[in-house]
Amino acid sequence: MKKTLIALAVVAVSGTAFAQSSVSLTGKLRFAYGDAKTSAGAKTTGVGVTDGDWNIAAVEDLGGGLKAGANMALRLRGRDAATDGASTGVGARPRDSSLFVSGGFGTVTVGAVEAGNGILGLVTAGGPNYIGLDNGVQLAAASNVDLLQYTSPAMNGFSVKALMIDSVGGGGAEATSTAQDATVVGLNYANGPLSAAIDMTNYGLNSLTAGADSRTRMSANYNLGVAIVGAGYQTAKTTAGIKKNETAVSVSAPFGAFNVGMIYATSKTDGVVGNNTGYDFAVQYNLSKRTYVALQGQSAKAAGATASATNTRVQLAHSF
Repeated sequence: MKKTLIALAVVAVSGTAFAQSSVSLTGKLRFAYGDAKTSAGAKTTGVGVTDGDWNIAAVEDLGGGLKAGANMALRLRGRDAATDGASTGVGARPRDSSLFVSGGFGTVTVGAVEAGNGILGLVTAGGPNYIGLDNGVQLAAASNVDLLQYTSPAMNGFSVKALMIDSVGGGGAEATSTAQDATVVGLNYANGPLSAAIDMTNYGLNSLTAGADSRTRMSANYNLGVAIVGAGYQTAKTTAGIKKNETAVSVSAPFGAFNVGMIYATSKTDGVVGNNTGYDFAVQYNLSKRTYVALQGQSAKAAGATASATNTRVQLAHSF
């Protein structure tokens, strides 16, 4: 009897310990048939994987209102001769990873992540999955960075953030670094149907003689009930004083199992005649909460170009 009680006590204690931590595995895989054309008229048509990854998230309750967690992702995009996928963008290779500690003081996060430099990712909240104008072709591309970030607790919907970023493996703000680092401060607001954000970035040159100098971004999304509308603006300046301004507006709306969305963006650079312009649209039909089929399209025209680059595809996606 005593052994049974001891065994039950051990099980109870172990159960309590395990209940304080959790690990989840999620992911997605997306294939599409697409037809793409460059501004010069070169065409590419065929079936291929458009995205795929596994995401592992672990959270532990440290007690006293403290939590710690880790997030790791591995990009998986099908068979490829290159085992890390570096040569073609498929195969398996690391994606975002981070660690955090949170409590009444806020959240401190360290990690190596893909950070969007432009405004587009901030004005499509609630919309279907776009091809993405901000993909290194039309407006500012995303970049891989190491980061150290602090986010305050939310008060009346407001929270502040401050972070230091550097290129992955760059070693921080060092004079010998050949890549720029940066510091960012921002203010976020989320309450009811409205979410908004503003942040300001200052770049360090390190050993470079010229490069990015500063950037300011503003964005807002509002849920009207029948649709979500968004708008954003970014202005960036180089150390040579050249400015680039970007604007974007978006709308998305559900219609039963359908979700329809569109975003229009434009950018203007000092000394360059004309604007970069583009639009991205998607019609998504949800077969379930985890599976959908979508028609997606994109058109982007660079300043001074006589023709647009286009990309149209039908995508099948599943997440778990």
